Amino acid sequence: MAVDVAIDVGTTTTRLATADGSVFLREASVVAVDTTTGDIVDIGDSAMRKIGRDPRHVVNFRPLANGTTIDFDVAARLIRALFDRAGFSRMSRVHATMSVPAFATSIERRALRQAALQAGAVDATLIEAPIAAAIGVGLHVDEPVAAPIIMLGGGACETALMSLGGIVTAKSVRIGGSHLDESIASALRHRYGVVVSPRVAESLKNELGSLMGSRRRDVRVVPARTVDVGLPVSVEVSAEVVDGAIADHVRSIVRSVKECLGEAPPDLSQDVSVRGIHVVGGMAQLHDFPELLTHEVGVACTTVVQPDLVVIRGLLRCLNELQTLHRSLRLTDV
Repeated sequence: MAVDVAIDVGTTTTRLATADGSVFLREASVVAVDTTTGDIVDIGDSAMRKIGRDPRHVVNFRPLANGTTIDFDVAARLIRALFDRAGFSRMSRVHATMSVPAFATSIERRALRQAALQAGAVDATLIEAPIAAAIGVGLHVDEPVAAPIIMLGGGACETALMSLGGIVTAKSVRIGGSHLDESIASALRHRYGVVVSPRVAESLKNELGSLMGSRRRDVRVVPARTVDVGLPVSVEVSAEVVDGAIADHVRSIVRSVKECLGEAPPDLSQDVSVRGIHVVGGMAQLHDFPELLTHEVGVACTTVVQPDLVVIRGLLRCLNELQTLHRSLRLTDV
């Protein structure tokens, strides 16, 4: 049985969907492995919930870091586990279309493709993530007009300007939502002498983070433990502390956006000024981020509906129109 599958392997979340719409999976990009046997203990959201509670012989791995494949074997295991959950047997002829960061090297692209093949796919076509995102938004990337996208992901952020089926200019910074979480946790450690879990740091980012200061007076009480003796405590955290913790990372992201737009040819730059920029990715939902980008860049930046699903939607459209897109887009097989 032949199956056409779209796969968006991200630093924090992996999504899989079939072209006919019968299967859609969204799982955390985590694989829990028993180090004594090498067997997979758990994957996805279930493994993520157990982080910090696993016995010491169980180690959690992420196949990607900063947006690129760092562990070929773990990536293959994650994709295979998703195939199993989707009901694909080893006899299924799975044709995979996958997203890959625009800044990925040829070695990283080959590793991602080989991971899919090792997982059981008979072939794998790679599409650069900004192009997939633009298609998912509904932009006509094959036309001679600018199709700008800002992708704010869990491990990296990319800004790309596309025209005539390819990327004209792009900039990336290997900073994403996970790095903001780490900065918040580090700030609490230095300011209050406490350690918080990754889930708590992420919730503080989502609930208190405000890049234009609109939540400055908000506070949250969160569970933690002291660094010195390890006692459980509750800590009151203000939005001001969270904003200060993520400020440097946000400035780096904004700077990369400006650099990308600054390298655009004049005609395409004019298109951007008129049409604005679509902001996608999970971190696009961070409070005030589009408003901050609009203020700093001077061009209207708008977060799309369900920004975290834009890439997988674009990949699905590529599956349904693959023959046409092969003629107009730059698709990568290695």
